[in-house]
Amino acid sequence: MGDFSRSTFDRVKHYVGVRLQQGVPLVDADWNELEDIRRFEVEAFLKWFVGDGVPAGNDGFRIQAAAGGGVGTVRLSPAATGTLDSSVAVDLGASTAAAALGFTAVNRQASRGLAPARLTGDAAQPFALTPGMTLVISANGAAPQTVTFTASGFANLAAATAAEVAAVVNAAANRVSASAGTGDDFFVTGGDGTPEGAGRCLADGRDAVHEGRTAYSSQPLYANTALAAAWGVPVVPEIAAPTSGTRSDLVYLDLWDREVTAAEDDTLVDPLVGVETCVRVRREWTVRVRPGATQAPAAGDTDHLTGHAYLPLARLTRQAATPAVRPAALTDLRPRNLQMPPSTLVDDVLGTTADDYRKGLDRPRVSLRDAINALLAGRLPPSPEISVSPGDKSDLLNKASVVDAAGGLVAVWQSPRSGTNQILVARLDPSHPELGFSLAPPVTTDGQNIEPAAVALPGGDLVVAYQNGLLDGPGTDVLMKRGPLAGLGAATAQQVAATASPVSDQRVRAALAGDQVVFFTHQSSSTLKQWFYRRYRHTDNVFLDVAPVALSATGLTQRDLHAASADGKVWVAYADGANLQILRFNPVPTTTNPQDPPVIDLKTTVAAAGELSVFVLALSGTEVLVLYDDGTGLTVVSGNNGTWSSTRVPDSDAADATPAAVRDADGTVYLVSNRPAAGGGSDLVLRRRTVIGGTWTAAQRLVTGAQANLSPHPFLVPDLGLWLLWVSTRTGDADVYAKQIITAI
Repeated sequence: MGDFSRSTFDRVKHYVGVRLQQGVPLVDADWNELEDIRRFEVEAFLKWFVGDGVPAGNDGFRIQAAAGGGVGTVRLSPAATGTLDSSVAVDLGASTAAAALGFTAVNRQASRGLAPARLTGDAAQPFALTPGMTLVISANGAAPQTVTFTASGFANLAAATAAEVAAVVNAAANRVSASAGTGDDFFVTGGDGTPEGAGRCLADGRDAVHEGRTAYSSQPLYANTALAAAWGVPVVPEIAAPTSGTRSDLVYLDLWDREVTAAEDDTLVDPLVGVETCVRVRREWTVRVRPGATQAPAAGDTDHLTGHAYLPLARLTRQAATPAVRPAALTDLRPRNLQMPPSTLVDDVLGTTADDYRKGLDRPRVSLRDAINALLAGRLPPSPEISVSPGDKSDLLNKASVVDAAGGLVAVWQSPRSGTNQILVARLDPSHPELGFSLAPPVTTDGQNIEPAAVALPGGDLVVAYQNGLLDGPGTDVLMKRGPLAGLGAATAQQVAATASPVSDQRVRAALAGDQVVFFTHQSSSTLKQWFYRRYRHTDNVFLDVAPVALSATGLTQRDLHAASADGKVWVAYADGANLQILRFNPVPTTTNPQDPPVIDLKTTVAAAGELSVFVLALSGTEVLVLYDDGTGLTVVSGNNGTWSSTRVPDSDAADATPAAVRDADGTVYLVSNRPAAGGGSDLVLRRRTVIGGTWTAAQRLVTGAQANLSPHPFLVPDLGLWLLWVSTRTGDADVYAKQIITAI
């Protein structure tokens, strides 16, 4: 502690300054009271007029899952112990393996006092290493040591494990100790590694600053009883999953100030006088976990310390015997995007409270100016575009994407970005759409896998089906995987259709009706072109049909089919080359025998030739809209309990293609299609069919440009309104994009 004569600051006296008189002694108490007054005023202003949380444009102190949930990461510590100050660092410029192992500009070094430093890589096994890659590491300020990776010590260097990497590091660098992460860990995000780009967070008027990116287990106070005792604060303990059931924990920020003397920082000794002059006050913070709690420590709690500020950061849901902390286990609780408008302005203009607005809730996706200008022009305002998952090679989006049971928009597509076509998935979190889509592990990784179809089950699982070979390849099969989004890649594939070669099972489509998923597959060979169905009961993981059952006649010259369900019925439409076939398919068998065929009780045939780009919009068990493009314009076939009619969309022509539609709760139908753009490329356009009168609005351009914009697929996302997925070639190859179409503010 510093040597002070006394502390005279008393906020109850409402002093706002200290005035020095001439001819009087200058004492430390007056100087220090002036500092206390100034700091109190700043903190009071920030507390009462700004609030707690993260400023606009900053993502500091977000609690983020580590790669692999913290399992299979690489941890580095100094091998030597006993030093007061410990550090470990990776030389990024000299280390060609740094990025592959998860060491980056924001995660390149760590330090601790009175305990060995720990640096945790933000990547999980398997690591894609190549012979000759290097990792240059220094510990406790000593000369750096270089680890060179070769095939020796690895079963497969291109898919190295954390344990193998740790063993090689330990053998090559005697000043550093490496180990494999075992979970029970997460990251605290900061900034870009510079003071100017630091992550920031206000708590009770005090500003916490975090330049880099730190693992929970790399914090100075983590399992460090010596440092905790020296600072007079509780240690940050290890965390663990519950022994049984599920537990919800609170992750929170603990913020306080402490004095620093020359014993810790020798630069406080003025070299001209040779003694310590003034001590410093340093702002400290650490992230703690409160098991089973929903609130941060408050006055009267045993873990509440006077002079400390606390702020909830995240909710952590732990499962028994599950050390990995996955992204789905974390819910962001930080108040975000702090601003200082009058609270009444937020209430009056946006219809939400200032408190919710600061937390990022109920905010419009576009500015009011853009919304008003769009509405004055008779258009619906769209939000900015989101890149779902940019990557090399062309992405192909069909009609496989879904809204899951939790209201998240899950994009499902195929891409050869890993060398061969594979099925990829990404999800938009409905509670934080501003964070964009999170890419999940690939559904498939081997061979060629294309043409995905997906349904979202009520319990949270997804079913994704796909074809395991190229179109019309002899002997291709249709497979399916089932599981939570993050677990689809590791799920066991089940056969949906596996007809012997040379017949190709392909072009799978799927619809959910009650407790059944109905798969539609196309069988193709030199003598056979026909659609089949097969029913899968998801409640007990049983296929009701031993093998696919014929749906259509043979000899189809086209294979364009789409299906959608409502009220336990599946509406199906497909092109046969000369006509559009539409039918209502009831998957429930007519008797208690599950092998009995379903009922096809409503159907019609519409004369329409060619590849039709069919889209089915199931409105109820008795009502359906089927849209198609026959090369001359867009047509809508309406069916209502057996009464059918066809209507041409008024201003459509041969330029319109690939229609897709949704209907909202008020009955408005939103139709999206693409058409060539002036000067090249193609646009996406939106038309609305009004509830009263059933008329269509003029086409509104949603996405424009010289690039191709293709494969539109609109969705109604609970609490988020109308969203659109599509593919664009704006970056050279085709990537999947998304945006919201604002229908209500």
